[in-house]
Amino acid sequence: MNTDLDELKVTLDHVNRARLGIAAGEDSAERDIERAYRASMTLAIYGTLAPGKVNHHHIADLGGTWRDAAVRGSLGRVPCGIHEGLPAIVLGPAQPLHPLKLLASEALPAAWDHLDAFEGEEMQRLLVPLEGEGGVANIYALRRKMIELLG
Repeated sequence: MNTDLDELKVTLDHVNRARLGIAAGEDSAERDIERAYRASMTLAIYGTLAPGKVNHHHIADLGGTWRDAAVRGSLGRVPCGIHEGLPAIVLGPAQPLHPLKLLASEALPAAWDHLDAFEGEEMQRLLVPLEGEGGVANIYALRRKMIELLG
């Protein structure tokens, strides 16, 4: 693994710990990621928000472009709450590649509050490296499992 990718993963780990509330905030690290990757304008989707799925209407009006992508993670299910039983990813560098759809839209930053509320407290929006692309995207991951892994 190259040094740049190692450094990116360390930075993402710090940012995600802050987003999960298990470490101090990393505002400068998050700004650096935004400058380099424009991550606020990307959402990696593996479940019901994808085109043709039941909850796609929550993002259908955002416009943007879609493409195939992949992240490292394992798919499980939301254990409780309003989305009980729906797909939920647990991220991890040793996990297999998981294919997904990537939405890139300049309208996403204004939609994050709505999407965060829709996803509920069982899910957490984290940053994840896109495999084979060198990019970074937001993704909703299973909050409790990610706290266990990163905590």
